[in-house]
Amino acid sequence: MTMKLDLMKVGIGVAVVIGLVLTGVAGYALFATLGGISGLTIAPELFVSIVFGVLLLAAAASVSKIAPTPRTRV
Repeated sequence: MTMKLDLMKVGIGVAVVIGLVLTGVAGYALFATLGGISGLTIAPELFVSIVFGVLLLAAAASVSKIAPTPRTRV
């Protein structure tokens, strides 16, 4: 079974996910700036770093699953 990959749909999906994540991060930054919850003390910069690290790992894992193996010369 071969899977055809539509790069346009993948690109739109990635853009939507990144947009949603950035909206969540911005909301958290505003919430933390305006007082937030006393027990929630993670810095917004650290939160952004963690989110993008997780996204990078997820992207690498998904690409390694669907990317074809390279042909080597004998």
